[in-house]
Amino acid sequence: MIISHVYQYCFFSVPRTASTAISRFLVTHFSGEKRGKKHSSYTAFRESATPAEQQYFTFAGVRHPMDSAVSEYFKKKNDHNGKFSRGQLRGGRPIHPEAMERYRYLETTNADFSDYFLKFYTKPYGIGFHEQTLRYMDFIIKYESLESDLKQVLALTGIPAESIELPKVNATHKSNQGFKSFYSPEALERAREVFGFFMEQYGYGITRDQ
Repeated sequence: MIISHVYQYCFFSVPRTASTAISRFLVTHFSGEKRGKKHSSYTAFRESATPAEQQYFTFAGVRHPMDSAVSEYFKKKNDHNGKFSRGQLRGGRPIHPEAMERYRYLETTNADFSDYFLKFYTKPYGIGFHEQTLRYMDFIIKYESLESDLKQVLALTGIPAESIELPKVNATHKSNQGFKSFYSPEALERAREVFGFFMEQYGYGITRDQ
């Protein structure tokens, strides 16, 4: 996570929501400091935060789950940063066995997205402890309106920012097609089943790439 004592904010990183770019932006321009793990939970933060820090403005990001699933597919298909072929992250921590299973499946079968999605997305979608973190946020940035939402966050924390240019980091190499185009009719029906609650919770629809 990123914390600023100057502007009194805390940013919590949620995977595949441009959190790496936002973190670097905050550290470079707005007195952000790294604390704990990149994807620390709000609960972990509360356990070590001072009473004053617990009053800081909190924010995190969220992304349409259908788009996130496509991004997740391409990260594994393209062996993002070589971490899947290595079997570990750059810091040496091993990749989760489920993620490795998905990578090996793609490496063996070269399955298209819909086949991959139908095989692995069979249960209601969730993002683990990050969902609890999101419930405590003062503001949730949507990936689809990233820069305008971030500009609003900065204004709420008293930071003047007329324009925002986030660095391009950790990007997924994928087609420029809209994410819905990757879903076969069968996969689209499955998406309604597994993503429905999450999309309703965060104001997403299934009929468009927004």
